Amino acid sequence: MHEFSICQTLVAAVLKELGKVKGKQMRLKKARIAAGRYHRIVPASLKFAYKILTKDTPAEGSSLLIKTVPIKLKCNKCGWNGSTRDICFVCRKCGGVDLEIIGGKELYLESIEVESARG
Repeated sequence: MHEFSICQTLVAAVLKELGKVKGKQMRLKKARIAAGRYHRIVPASLKFAYKILTKDTPAEGSSLLIKTVPIKLKCNKCGWNGSTRDICFVCRKCGGVDLEIIGGKELYLESIEVESARG
């Protein structure tokens, strides 16, 4: 389950961003990530890990929103480019296999939504 290690990095980034807010104690409401389909992340597994890893932190109880980015390919033979859901990459125009992945490898924290902590 590689989602757990991915989520450890995600939670660390979220808590670091929360720590940058000066003044009031802040709690996380929502974290949004962009995850390329190439990573083959199982959203339910990532959300499960997120729930465990945010326990007893300012992010506890927050929601994790996952935007899935499709895999995009470019054929180096004929120039075709487009998206695919297949795991075997073949050009849809010429049938070539000399393809470059130009999208779908993304994995980053897109945004966070915070609120003042109730004390």
